[in-house]
Amino acid sequence: MKVAILVDSLSSIAAGSERQIYKLTEGLVEKGHDVRLILLRHTEFSRKSLKLSCTVECVYAHKLLSFEVTKKMLRLRASLINDGVGLVHAFFPDACLLAPLYLKHPLLKIVTSRRDMGLIYQGKPAWLYRILGFRTDAVVSNSVAVSNLVSEKERIAENKRIVIYNGIEPYNAEFGLKTDQLYRRESSVKLILVANIKPVKRTFDSVVALHKMVSEGKDVELALVGKVQDPDYAQNIKSYVERYHLEGNVRWSGQVDEPRRFLKQADIGLLISESEGFSNTLMEYLQQGLASVATSVGGNPELIENGKTGFLIDPGNTEQLVNSVECLAQNSTLRKEVADKGKEMIDRKFSVGAMLKNHEALYENILGCTKEGRVHVEH
Repeated sequence: MKVAILVDSLSSIAAGSERQIYKLTEGLVEKGHDVRLILLRHTEFSRKSLKLSCTVECVYAHKLLSFEVTKKMLRLRASLINDGVGLVHAFFPDACLLAPLYLKHPLLKIVTSRRDMGLIYQGKPAWLYRILGFRTDAVVSNSVAVSNLVSEKERIAENKRIVIYNGIEPYNAEFGLKTDQLYRRESSVKLILVANIKPVKRTFDSVVALHKMVSEGKDVELALVGKVQDPDYAQNIKSYVERYHLEGNVRWSGQVDEPRRFLKQADIGLLISESEGFSNTLMEYLQQGLASVATSVGGNPELIENGKTGFLIDPGNTEQLVNSVECLAQNSTLRKEVADKGKEMIDRKFSVGAMLKNHEALYENILGCTKEGRVHVEH
């Protein structure tokens, strides 16, 4: 099977959708498929550091609505057809528009992905994707919640909407990188939030909740692990930390490779975003046996059954966050039960192997020109 993976750009393959694209691409190659990874734009990472087992090429499509990009995309279509590629799977906003617009052909099937709760529509309204729906053979979402949003926003036919959950690979600490100590005090309740620092992740809420607990005399530490993507937002958080003298309670770790190596140090994992598609971070918390508190958004309720495999709270509700953290912190038996159930669920339902198998099944069905019925993948 010859397929092409089309993405806007890759700035990392350490986490998130980029990590899933990497695992999909490498997995397909390992299974003997012929894969071309095509970038619309290069980044410093993709130009200097990206190493894959397949061909990597760049279109250099910077201004989407231009005659130059039209020529480049049509040349790409001819190249794909001449190479015998039968299917293009597009990820991220620009690729999910350009693929059906320019690459669709009787000899070239188009699959696009939706991986968040509406962020793809910011700056590119849903009606653009909707009018290109007839040129798209399938739309893959990484959670039922995202798929339902696609139905609402784009009116994609049910038989074209496919849910394939993210896959999480095993982690062997013996082969991990050096792990620094995140926390200062053995006696503290240790919280960790693995997320890039930007408003949608609501990092500020974790610090406000921490302040409430510390002001009540609780010994709590918070580790923030992630890249600063909004410097002004990060500065506001740092100013708050300084104003309330929380420097001894907050540790900024920045972006790290393989954050799972830090999770065994923590007691409770936080994922308190305003919006999520299907969170790799939350999967990693659960896989590593870390009791977790998450906001009830996107695919999070598909991972956490409230009170059984974790706790769910409303976005922005720091009182619920404090109560959930304190409930877990004060009851070690409950914390272990929640963590064990979450780990069992992840081990049973989610794996890179299942993710690859479901993509293969989808591609093979589409390339087999399935004309009726829903494409079946295993969940």
